[in-house]
Amino acid sequence: MSKVNGTTPSVIEAFFDDFPKGGKLLIVAHNHPDPDTIASAAALREIAKVLGKAKTTIAYGGMIGRAENANMVKYLKLHLTPIERVDFSKYDRIAMVDTQPMTGNNDLPQKYVPHLVIDHHPKSKEAHKVPYLDIRTEYGATASILTEYMFAYDLPVDKNLATALLYAIKSETQDLGRETFDVDVDCYRQLFPLANKKLLSKIIHARVSRSYFKRLLEGIRNAKLFGNAIVTRLKTIETPDIVPEMADLLLKMEDVAWVLTMGLFEDCLYLSIRTTNTRKDAGKIMKRLVRNKGKGGGHMQIAGGKIPVPNKEPWEVQELKDYLEAKFLKSISKEKEGQQDLVPKEIQ
Repeated sequence: MSKVNGTTPSVIEAFFDDFPKGGKLLIVAHNHPDPDTIASAAALREIAKVLGKAKTTIAYGGMIGRAENANMVKYLKLHLTPIERVDFSKYDRIAMVDTQPMTGNNDLPQKYVPHLVIDHHPKSKEAHKVPYLDIRTEYGATASILTEYMFAYDLPVDKNLATALLYAIKSETQDLGRETFDVDVDCYRQLFPLANKKLLSKIIHARVSRSYFKRLLEGIRNAKLFGNAIVTRLKTIETPDIVPEMADLLLKMEDVAWVLTMGLFEDCLYLSIRTTNTRKDAGKIMKRLVRNKGKGGGHMQIAGGKIPVPNKEPWEVQELKDYLEAKFLKSISKEKEGQQDLVPKEIQ
């Protein structure tokens, strides 16, 4: 078996050694896919064509709601399939990228165990069942893992794929500034000259809907400041993507180190944590927030989760938000009594 970077046995090569030549591969991205899972899936599709002569489908749950992500799929012609259209019985193998089985952020039915998982998130409890596992938490993006594979096997990286991988690393690491490792920088440098800069600009500067500004206004109006932490609540949202996007925006405020955002979408309460803190782990805090209620996790500075709330009355959802806010503030050692409006009521 060959090695990648001289040290790591190639999980990809072992997987395709065991793959029926000309077989069908299903690649599962996480729900409401972001650039990292989209680009990683697209790269794995290209690898599968060469190493496995495979016919592939990329499937995702939820929706591609954020304007930048929709532009990415459109302009780079990445061809994703809603997972509800997939007949799982027709595929010889299943792979997952940027997600893992039973983590709550993908729609792979419980009865199916993926044959291959490539991810940069911490290993999940169910991951031990996966025959071919490549989890590298010391990478800032799953796209960096796939980029390494592409270059290690001298596989062609066309302009569209290079642009997708470049944008994935850029967005996942916030321009190489958040939880970034040397490997991410190296991959970015290799991809940059291959990418289509005009298409990259179109993706980054995507036009947004009127409802987007309504949600921004709501999030800012509802934002409460607790020392160096902000908590805001959105009501019913058009897409879950606005929850992490709002968290990213609020974290830009000077002297703010922690943000929790919440929003309701299709009988689920979505949560996002963002932080500049490097001592407390946002992913672990999120897991504690949703314990026995939903699913969640993440990294040191970025985390997400969701809690099913079917058939709950509005007051019950409000009570849940109160509980989550209090638990979050306690986790980061903030007092609820010291709260103030982010924007004073008289100028709202």
